Amino acid sequence: MKPGRTAAWVITATALPVLAACSGGTSSGNAPAGGTTTGGNQPATSAPAQSAQSQPAQSQSAAPETGADGLTPPGTHLAFGKSAIVGWVPQAEDGVGAHKGIKMQVTVESIQKGTLADFANVNLDAKEKKDTPYYVTLRLTELQNAPVPQDSDPAITFTAIDDRGQDQSSITFLGTFQRCDEVSAPKTLVSGKSYSTCMTYLIPGGGSIQSVKWDSGPSQANDVSPYFDKPIVWGA
Repeated sequence: MKPGRTAAWVITATALPVLAACSGGTSSGNAPAGGTTTGGNQPATSAPAQSAQSQPAQSQSAAPETGADGLTPPGTHLAFGKSAIVGWVPQAEDGVGAHKGIKMQVTVESIQKGTLADFANVNLDAKEKKDTPYYVTLRLTELQNAPVPQDSDPAITFTAIDDRGQDQSSITFLGTFQRCDEVSAPKTLVSGKSYSTCMTYLIPGGGSIQSVKWDSGPSQANDVSPYFDKPIVWGA
């Protein structure tokens, strides 16, 4: 699992969402409204419509380009709304040994800039109130049947990249956050089934999210995946 920002956000007295420790967008199920159990970014506050930082491509009819292994080649750059075929290596299995990966079609649909009004019912400290929220919408389609190991989720393989070229980790909510609904991966992947999810980021220093990368993939024994050095990138 990717390291994430550590936070100590708390809910207001009206039992709305908690921002908790962040770990690359870890999602662990939808919590009941007003709950404080571990959960993804789910319904929280009604917020005004946000202006889009980027929009999905208008046409998604073309099949993703793939190499001889049936996967989108390392280093591929894609427009938002375009899909890649990847071999996802679950976080729980990432380590010593060869990895073939679970075949999936993944898409970064859009990046949207939010406002701090989205966090009206979440307590932020003075520093966090200077941050800028961004939301990344993802769509994932399973291309083979496979169980999802505990504490693994293909969505947290995505990493947002800011305007300084730095990796940014997403926020995990304890409770519900309506503006950006983070949906947990199913316990079992079923070929042909799709789901969408949304990842929330708080970017400091007036920065912005410019692109999103995927750096997981098959690897030889005791070697890193070629996608680690040459990820698939959506956006700038």
